[in-house]
Amino acid sequence: MRVWQIKLENVKFFSFHGLFPEERVLGNEFTLNISVDRISKECFSENLEQSIDYGDLYSICSEIMKKPVDLLETICEQIVEKILLICPDYQKIEISVTKNFPPLGQMEGQSVVTLTVFRD
Repeated sequence: MRVWQIKLENVKFFSFHGLFPEERVLGNEFTLNISVDRISKECFSENLEQSIDYGDLYSICSEIMKKPVDLLETICEQIVEKILLICPDYQKIEISVTKNFPPLGQMEGQSVVTLTVFRD
């Protein structure tokens, strides 16, 4: 048995997510990290159907990031829902959404939400 892990790491988007009205006007930079684990009983044979097209993963993220929501958790949930449509035989999905410049006064750093979903 083989476990393939397909990842997108440090993918940047400029979006308008957030609870505060100024976040919907000014926007913010977000970084996404996504990992999808998939089990295969066969050796990989240059067949994309044995894997996951990371272009499809990027398209999902791009689509979700265009529609403002209040919470980073919502972004994670929406991305998982879409990934399940293209990869119903996943083993584990992990998504991390980082708001690179949270509106917290003089705070330096980032706010991050991570969701991990395991197959039952």
